[in-house]
Amino acid sequence: MKLDTVIHGDCLDILPTIPDASVDAVITDPPYPHIKRDYGYWTEAEWWELIVEGVIPQMRRVLKPAGSAVFILQPNSEKVGKMRGWLWEFMAWVCREWNMVQDVWWWNYTMVPTSHATIYGLMRLSIKACVWCGKPNSFRDQKAVLWTESQSMAAHRTASRITQIAPSGHSVNKQKMGMAAARNGGVTPFNLLPIANNLSNTGRRGHNASTPLKLASWWTRYIVPSGGVVLDPFFGVGTMGLAAIQNGCHFIGIEKEARYVETARERIAAEMAKARQMELAI
Repeated sequence: MKLDTVIHGDCLDILPTIPDASVDAVITDPPYPHIKRDYGYWTEAEWWELIVEGVIPQMRRVLKPAGSAVFILQPNSEKVGKMRGWLWEFMAWVCREWNMVQDVWWWNYTMVPTSHATIYGLMRLSIKACVWCGKPNSFRDQKAVLWTESQSMAAHRTASRITQIAPSGHSVNKQKMGMAAARNGGVTPFNLLPIANNLSNTGRRGHNASTPLKLASWWTRYIVPSGGVVLDPFFGVGTMGLAAIQNGCHFIGIEKEARYVETARERIAAEMAKARQMELAI
């Protein structure tokens, strides 16, 4: 299969044409059940049939032995004050039938209050689950996603005395932690990823449910080896492809909606042209 191209078609038709064990990672933001979009609407039963019975068996077939998959999914409610359980049922299914490597969440800290908060006294709807599926020893490169050391941690590192705290009875040597951060070039990331989803960091481009480029890039750096192949069967306007190009990887993008395919191809062509210019400038 030709890499770095946007394939126009239904992923249920295209996925069977991808060779076995040829993909390093799947990173995708698929549709959610009971959310009306201009590209469709799925009940929980229809969503389960699409994702669990249709897409996932093909994903597992095309993934390399050390490969893993990430589903970016937003919980939603049946009505104000009553959450739907499909997301947690899916996560439980992954734990039973596949394996959840770790629970990870994306926090859009720029989310504005909706009527849930302004009228009904609830909290802002600001997190999505990043359901990370794969073998316990699946590939990940933690050094590629280390966080910048905080000023407080740097102060502990440079202090002459060793500072210890004991949360839950466990002693933590902050000076040693700070020295490790300096040695590694950053600190271990938390499993709550604070990434804004605003006009300066969105891949929306006419798609009303797209993923921020910074989030796509973070996961690409983390679970796709250099030069590896990332698959997105719900490609939308191509944000995962941009993340792959920017991080020295290849991609396979599948998108059913023609208007999104056109936009994705334009964005990918522009990003590839930019990458070529940078290569010539070196």
